[in-house]
Amino acid sequence: MDIVLIGAGPRGLVATERLIEWQRQTTSFDQLNLTLVDPFGIGGRVWQIDQPHELLMNTNPDYITLFTDDSVQMDGPIVTGPNLFEWAHKQAPKFLFGHSVANRAALLSEAAALFHNGYASRSLFGAYQLWFYQYLQDRLPASMTLSVVKEQVSSLRHIDETNRYLLKTNSQRFQTDNIIMALGHYENDLTSEQQQLLDFEDENDLNYTTPTQPQEYDFHTVKAGETVILRGLGLSFFDAVTMLTQGRGGHFTAEGNKLTYHPSGIEPHIVAGSRRGFPLRAKGHNQKGYGELDHPHFLTADWFDHYQATGSLTGARFIEQFHHEAEYVYYDRLLALKYPQINADEFLKAFVASPQPSAVVFRSPIIESDYLNWDQLVNPSEFVADSDQPEIMAEYLQTDVEAALAGTKTGPLTSALEMFRDLRDVVRRVVDNQLLRAEDYRNVFLGQFNNENSYLSVGPPESRIAELRALINAGIVTVLGPSMVVEPDLESHQFATWSKVVPDKRYEAKCLIEARLPAVTASHSRNPLLQNLLETGIARAQTITMEDGTAFEPGGIDVNMTTNELINRSGHTVTGLYFWGVPTEGRHWFTTASPRPGVNDNLLRTADATIAQIFKQQ
Repeated sequence: MDIVLIGAGPRGLVATERLIEWQRQTTSFDQLNLTLVDPFGIGGRVWQIDQPHELLMNTNPDYITLFTDDSVQMDGPIVTGPNLFEWAHKQAPKFLFGHSVANRAALLSEAAALFHNGYASRSLFGAYQLWFYQYLQDRLPASMTLSVVKEQVSSLRHIDETNRYLLKTNSQRFQTDNIIMALGHYENDLTSEQQQLLDFEDENDLNYTTPTQPQEYDFHTVKAGETVILRGLGLSFFDAVTMLTQGRGGHFTAEGNKLTYHPSGIEPHIVAGSRRGFPLRAKGHNQKGYGELDHPHFLTADWFDHYQATGSLTGARFIEQFHHEAEYVYYDRLLALKYPQINADEFLKAFVASPQPSAVVFRSPIIESDYLNWDQLVNPSEFVADSDQPEIMAEYLQTDVEAALAGTKTGPLTSALEMFRDLRDVVRRVVDNQLLRAEDYRNVFLGQFNNENSYLSVGPPESRIAELRALINAGIVTVLGPSMVVEPDLESHQFATWSKVVPDKRYEAKCLIEARLPAVTASHSRNPLLQNLLETGIARAQTITMEDGTAFEPGGIDVNMTTNELINRSGHTVTGLYFWGVPTEGRHWFTTASPRPGVNDNLLRTADATIAQIFKQQ
C-alpha cells in the first residue's frame, strides 16, 4: 500500500502519525509506504525554521501539540507526547544542538526562556515539527517507510486499469493508492483593483504586494524614513510592523505595562489602516490549565437536539445565544471583581433561566458602564472619536492591553472573549449539522459571526498591542481613521492612501502591502493542484442553493462530511482522495487552528477518523 500526503505542515504530520500508529497496532498492511510531498519540506510554507525569528505564534505553547491524548474521542491508538512548551524545555536542547538549523542560537535561548503562557516564535514551532518528523521515523515498524519529496504537486488523475492515482510534480511522476491532501492558504487570481495596482507598480517602478504569507514580504528595497502603506490591521499587519522595526534593530524597554520604542534609525514610516480602522483585539493573558474550558450554559446538548429536530434555528437566534454564553462568563467575573454584594449564584441562575437575560442585568445593581456592550466591542469607531490622532489610538490600545492582562479566568472582558475559542467545537456543530438556512449561513454566520470571531478572538499577543502603542508614540506607525482608501496617484506616480473619515490627511508611498492572507476561494485559487482538481472535475467548489434558486460559493472545496473524501463534479464521493484543512473553509469552520491538547481536539479527531477510513477498507 502506497499513501501520499500532500502538505507537510501540522495536519500532514498528524495524519502521518496516525497512519504509523494504526499500522503498528493493526499490522493491516504487509508493506505501507508513506510519502510527504511539500515544496517547503517539513513544516510547510508557514512554519519554516529560517523565517524571521521575531515573528510569533498567537497561541500559547502549552496549547500546541502534534500528539493525541486521553481526551480525544477516536478509534485509533492514543500515543502521548510533549506539547510545544514541554518539548522546548525537555527535547529541544538536544535536538537543536544535534542539528544544523537556521536560527539555532536564538532558538536555544528562546526554548530555555519560554514560559507556558508566553508565545513561541514560528521558527520554534517549525523546529518542533522537524523533531516530530524524526520522532516518526523512529516509530516506523519494519513494514513501513516514510520519505519527503520537496516539490509542488501540479496534477493527479485516476488510473482505471490499476485503480491507483498518478501524481505529477515539476520533475517526478509516481503512483499511489490513497492521497491525503492538507493544503494551506494560497494566492488567488487578482481582482480588478489588484491588477490595476500591479500595472501601476510596473509602470512606475514601485513595490506592490498582493495578499500572501507575511514572512515572505520583501522589504529589502524599503529605505530608512520612506513611507510604507499597509492595508489591513490584522495578524499580517503586526508581522510586517515587527519585521520593519525589531527586524531592523529597534527595541523596546518596559516601564510597568507600558513600552517605549528605541529606534535603530533605519525604520520606514508605516502608514496603516482598514475598513474598521482599529487593530484586532489582543489575546488575553492565559490563566487556564491543561484542557480547561468554560462550558456552555445556552448552547447545550438539549439546545442542539431541539433545533436539529425543529430546523427552526435562525442566524439571529444563534448569535444571540452565543453572545449570552460570553455574557455569562463576563458577569461571573465582573461580580467577583466589583460587585461582592450581589449573590453570583442566584444572578447567574436567573440569567440562564430568563427568556431575556439582559433584563436580569438591567434589574441588577450593575451600573450601565459595566454592561457588556457588543456594539462598542465590534464597532469601536462609533464610540472612539478621532482615532487617527496618535494620542487617542494610543489610549485605546493601552485599554486593550490592560483588559488582556486581567487574564482569561479573572478578567471579565478577556474571559468573555475567550469563549469564542472555548466554544469552537460547539460552533462547528452548527456548521457541520447545517442547522442554519442558507441565507442565514451566508449573511449572518459567514458575515456577522465570522467578523466578530476574527476581530475579537484571533488577535495577536497583548505584547504586540503594547508595542504598537509605543510605535505610534514614537511616530514610526500612523494608523488611519476608519474606511481606508488606496489608489494610484497619477501625479506623484506613487500609491496614495487616506481615511474617508479624515480625507485631508493623505499619504503617498512607493511601497504598498496588502497585509492579509489570501481568502479561501477555491474557484479562484492559483494553487496548481486545486486548479487541476476543479478543471478535471475530480473536485468541485462547495455551492449552497438559496431560497430564490441562486447559488452561492462559501469558498471551500466540497468534501464528504463523513469520510473527508472529495466530492466530484457529478456529486459523487471520490474513493481514496481525502481532503481537509484550510481549502475546505466554508464546508467546515475555523480550519486554521493547530491541535490543542486536553480538549478532544477537532483536528486530532479528524485525522484519526480519516486514517480509520483507510484501514477499515482493508
